[in-house]
Amino acid sequence: MLFGNSEDKRFVLGYDLGDKVSQISYLSSDADMPETLSVLAGAELYNIPTVLCKRKDVNQWYYGKEAVRHIEDGDATPVYDVLQAAREGKPVKVLDAEYDPIALLTLFIKRSLSLLSMELSLDKVEAIMFTTRSLDHRMVQVLNAVTAALELKTSNIFYQSHEESFYNYMLYQPEELMHHCILACDYDMDSLFVYRMCLNHNTTPIVATIDVSEHNELKLGAEGFPKDAALFHRTCERLDDGFLNIMQKVCGDAIISTVFLLGDGFKEKWTKRSLEFLCRTRRVFQGNNLFSKGATIAARERLRPTDNSSRYVFLGEDKLKANIGMNVLKCGTECYHAILDAGVNWYEAQSQMDIIIDQSGVLDIQVTPLTGKSPKVVQLILDGLEKRPRGTTRLRLSVTMGSVNEVEVKVQDMGFGEIFPSTGKVWEQAIEL
Repeated sequence: MLFGNSEDKRFVLGYDLGDKVSQISYLSSDADMPETLSVLAGAELYNIPTVLCKRKDVNQWYYGKEAVRHIEDGDATPVYDVLQAAREGKPVKVLDAEYDPIALLTLFIKRSLSLLSMELSLDKVEAIMFTTRSLDHRMVQVLNAVTAALELKTSNIFYQSHEESFYNYMLYQPEELMHHCILACDYDMDSLFVYRMCLNHNTTPIVATIDVSEHNELKLGAEGFPKDAALFHRTCERLDDGFLNIMQKVCGDAIISTVFLLGDGFKEKWTKRSLEFLCRTRRVFQGNNLFSKGATIAARERLRPTDNSSRYVFLGEDKLKANIGMNVLKCGTECYHAILDAGVNWYEAQSQMDIIIDQSGVLDIQVTPLTGKSPKVVQLILDGLEKRPRGTTRLRLSVTMGSVNEVEVKVQDMGFGEIFPSTGKVWEQAIEL
C-alpha cells in the first residue's frame, strides 16, 4: 500500500533494545528499505548507549550519549545495565533513593523515541517491533510492562529475537544471497555471537533455521582497544587469529554464501587474515544496524505481508514448529481446518473456534511437525460429555501455548441455546510436541 501524499505517509519502527546500545530504524509507506535513525544529523551514528544518569542534587535525568557525557564530566550518577535490572526486577539504587527498573527502562525508551521527532511524527507510526538478543518468557513480561507504560498511539506492538530480525532482514535481500547458509557475526568487544542461517529448499514453504553460538575468546577489557600503538597492533593480531579460528570451525564443510560482520568490535579493521579466509567464494558485508532494520521489515510484514513471507517460514527457538489442526465437516465435505500454523511465536499463539461434535465424545487433534518428525494424532477424550441429539452438542475449543513445546487445549460445553443449556463442563489437556 503506497501513499502519494506525504501527509498520508505512515511509518513502521524497529527498535533494537540492547544491554549496551540500542538502535531505532524506520520504514515509510512509500519506501522499499528501512533507514536507521542517526543520533547526529548528517552522520551514520546509530548507537544510542543504553544508559541513564541522574544529575547530582537535582531531579534531572539524561539518557544515551548525553548521559555518557554527564557521567564523564562527573556531575551525574550513572545507571548502567538498565535492561538487565528490568529482567531481574530488583529496585535500582541511585544515591539514597530506589527506583523501579521497569520505570527506568520505560524512561530510556520514551526519551530515545523522542529522537524520531527529527524525522517523523510518532502519530504517524502504525507499528513497532522490539527486538532483543534473547526473548524468553521474562523478557516478554518486561516488554509488556514497558509498552503498557509508554502509552503508545498504536496497538500494533510486537516483539522478536535477534535471530528472527536477521531472518526478516534477509527476506528483503537479493535472491542470490539466499541460496546457501548465511552468517551474521555480532561482536561488541565483549562477546561474539555467531548466527548461522540455513534454508531447506526441499520444503514448501522453504524452512529457515538459525543456530546461535557465543564465543568469549575475543573479549577485551573495559577500556576496549589499547591506546598504545604496539599494544594495539598485538591486540589486533590476537583478535584476527582468534576470529579466523572460530570462522574455520563454524564454516567447516558447509557452503556459506554470505557473511555479515556486525557491531562496534569490527570497526578497527583488524580482520586481515580472517577476512582473506571469509572472502574466498563468499560475499562479506560490514555494518551494525542489521537487527533494527530486520525488526522494521518484520513490523511491515505483520501489517502487509509480501510474497516472501508466504514463500519462507522461520522456525526459531520461539516458534511453533508444527501445524496444529483437525479434520471437520463443512457443507457435508470433510476437510482440514488449521488451528495453529507453524512459524508463529509460541507466546502469541492462540486460536478459538466453536464446533458441533458427534456422539463419540472424542476430538482428534492433528500435529504435523515441519522438522522431519512423524505426524501424529492426539485424542482428547471428553469424559462425561452429556448425550444430546445429533447436531446439538456445541463446544468451544480454545488453544494457547504454555511454552514452545507445549500446546494447551481447553474445551467448554456451550450448550445449544435454550433447548440444551450448558452444563458448565470444561476439559483441559496439554499436548507435548
